[in-house]
Amino acid sequence: MLNHRIALLLFSCFVILIFPEYSWGKIDSTNTSTSKKDSVKPTIMIAEVVLGSEMPLQLIAKTDAAMAITLGATNRFRYIPFGDRDSVAGLFKSLNAEPTAYNVGQEIKAEVIMFIRMRQLGNLLRVDIEAKTGTDYVESVSGVGLALLRYRDSSDAIVYDPTIVEAMQRAMCSITGDSNLYAHVEDSSYIVFPAEPLIFLNMKFDNNKQKSSWAIFQDNEVNSFYALQVLFEAASSLKHVIPIDLDTRDSVYAIKQIYGVENYVQSTKEELKVLYDVGFAYAITGNIEKTSDGAELTLTLNEITSQSSLKKVKSLTAGFSDDSLEGFKKTATKLLRRLLR
Repeated sequence: MLNHRIALLLFSCFVILIFPEYSWGKIDSTNTSTSKKDSVKPTIMIAEVVLGSEMPLQLIAKTDAAMAITLGATNRFRYIPFGDRDSVAGLFKSLNAEPTAYNVGQEIKAEVIMFIRMRQLGNLLRVDIEAKTGTDYVESVSGVGLALLRYRDSSDAIVYDPTIVEAMQRAMCSITGDSNLYAHVEDSSYIVFPAEPLIFLNMKFDNNKQKSSWAIFQDNEVNSFYALQVLFEAASSLKHVIPIDLDTRDSVYAIKQIYGVENYVQSTKEELKVLYDVGFAYAITGNIEKTSDGAELTLTLNEITSQSSLKKVKSLTAGFSDDSLEGFKKTATKLLRRLLR
């Protein structure tokens, strides 16, 4: 269900997107010599990279290598690296001519020029790519790619490189209208699919019918945070969703000065509105109810609507009898993966 909705959401406007004069289908169907294949691959040049104010400037240079990997993994494009681009720009300057994106692209024979914007919200990276092609580069198609910043070095500084590639790959899936663009790459670490961000909203506790001394019911504030963290970790290995960690979620709330959100109560309309406004369409909510012979965990996949409400997509329930946080973790992990299948 989620896979279908994600595909529909991301690609309904990109059913048969092509760069003019270059059909993706024609490229893939060319099975002659390597040199002949290369002659029909669209040549792509990055014209500009713009970073959000929260991002380090050295990422502009890293974009060069990231795009080379992103395009090279598909074997369907030829990429012009920054060094070649800048050499041509330098030639224009030496002749007292303006090295515009158009002039450099024409001189270097780039069929496609790209304008890239990268922004960071909490631990979420967003890459917007506008690809221009056709005569005088007047035709344009855009794509957006999201990815979670999961990696840090020994000094706890963010390692951006792999996440930039992942986000660029998703943007290219959007631009080409091909959700399987990276489904069959040789290196499995670059197998990436379009994915929708998934928020974890709350975990409620219900022991009104059966008063309980179980550990999971003893501290709503601490255990709700733990429960949502378990769900985030369980979703992190899935290819078709981008699980949003709680720090990033709370960074979104902070945009509208919403602080101190409790993870064990129902989300307010104000909270749902700010999530919807930044493009988060799906959310997980949970409920743990004490029963006579144990407890039942219910997880619900919801769509966040434009009316700042939750619309149930799918719900599953599983029982567990182990009075421990580890027992809850095992049940929650299995149930979430079933829910998102």
